[in-house]
Amino acid sequence: MMRKLLLALLAMAAVQMSGAIKIVAMSDIHAMSEMLVEKSGAAIDKYAASDMRMIKESAEILRTVIGKIIEQCPDIVMISGDLTKDGERLSHEFVASQLECLRAKGIKVLVIPGNHDISNANAKYFNGKERRTAATITREEFRDIYSHFGYGGDVKCDTASLSYAAEPVKGLVVIGIDSNRDEENLLKARGDSVNTYHTAGRIKDATLRWITDQARSARAQGKRVVAMMHHHLIEHFDKEAQLLDKYVVADHENVRNELIGAGVHAILTGHLHLSDIARDYNNGDSITEVATGSLITYPFHYRTITIDAERMSVTTHQLKSIASNPHLLADGKRQVEQAVPGLLNSVLLRLMGKIEKLNKKLSGVMALFGGGENLDLAAQKDKIAATFHRELDDLATKAFIMLYEGNEGQNPQSKVLIEQMNAGIKAVLSSSLPASLGDMVEGFITENAMPMFDTQIRSMLEDRNHCGTPQEVVVDDHTASFKF
Repeated sequence: MMRKLLLALLAMAAVQMSGAIKIVAMSDIHAMSEMLVEKSGAAIDKYAASDMRMIKESAEILRTVIGKIIEQCPDIVMISGDLTKDGERLSHEFVASQLECLRAKGIKVLVIPGNHDISNANAKYFNGKERRTAATITREEFRDIYSHFGYGGDVKCDTASLSYAAEPVKGLVVIGIDSNRDEENLLKARGDSVNTYHTAGRIKDATLRWITDQARSARAQGKRVVAMMHHHLIEHFDKEAQLLDKYVVADHENVRNELIGAGVHAILTGHLHLSDIARDYNNGDSITEVATGSLITYPFHYRTITIDAERMSVTTHQLKSIASNPHLLADGKRQVEQAVPGLLNSVLLRLMGKIEKLNKKLSGVMALFGGGENLDLAAQKDKIAATFHRELDDLATKAFIMLYEGNEGQNPQSKVLIEQMNAGIKAVLSSSLPASLGDMVEGFITENAMPMFDTQIRSMLEDRNHCGTPQEVVVDDHTASFKF
């Protein structure tokens, strides 16, 4: 018995001492095949202008980064989903052809699908002023196209999803987790009565059991384990799962605890297009999530990750130009800035709901004082919207840029921006509640509404999750190093 134990320990040590492993991590590359633009014109221009992503430059951006990766010569490249603009077959074939350039140089490549990649009714050709439907792919076709990049050879595959466990380098097991709901998508092009498209993520119960079994098996053999998934596993700021529920995987607390319990302490993700690193704990153990921003969205991040016997170290890189556009950074930043005011309308709708609840609570108070003021939110909608955009459009644009650039808490403008945003939100609330209550409105906003908003804003702009609690975590988004 002692001899067997000694041999097992020696085998584990041999696996663990296989040397440092270098990984390039990318996410949300959203490549669009140039063949989908049959003729330049209003259709593609309008689509590109409405988005934060540099869609028209996406193919060239990918080619450029592939060239840089070949120069760096990593052991593995990992791409955590949204490989294509909208799941077009032509775009998948283009991505696979670029990944073959890496494979030809002896670089292992592992991918997983994102919510954009399979059975997506938004797949289109662009022809002058017109758009028309382009062929997308099924899950089986995804597996076939990427058979050299995680879905072939001696890789272990889950039968209930597109999840897999691969060992691209001796001693390192990568578990690719399929967190998508594309099986629920409907497409008229395939005979369905309507088109539906699911952005949110979940992991099937059977798949979660399979993942944890694979992780435990690898750990029992002394191997390191890294997971990769499209959707966030950890809230990167307070209440992310409530405010942006489509970006955090369903039942995330349970999934996170199961993975920690199975010995998974690091996971690479994407989806939100922010480069941010977050950590969470369970029973004294932890898991660190390295989320990487979209390769085709300012500030054009990708990562290099080094894994040695004890630590994972992350370094962030930025693509600054491509051959056709030496001003890629500036143009990409402008693209984000132009898109923010439109995105704020969805925030405004959420805020309207909160204000409506506040007005209902105040109705009873007003009745006690004999107040008869009309608290109908619809009657104040235009006034609230005007105040909202006047107070917050510019500030929110600055905040978006700060979040996209990462390490927002280290930005010297962060503190000022927090104060300005709090003042702007207070102005919006003050304009939305009945003025006849005078000081009572001011007190209600100060004591009830603003602490909630202040905590939320600080969590985002000071780069903290679990803000203000004993579990508060701050991790360097660009150059983190941690045990795992």
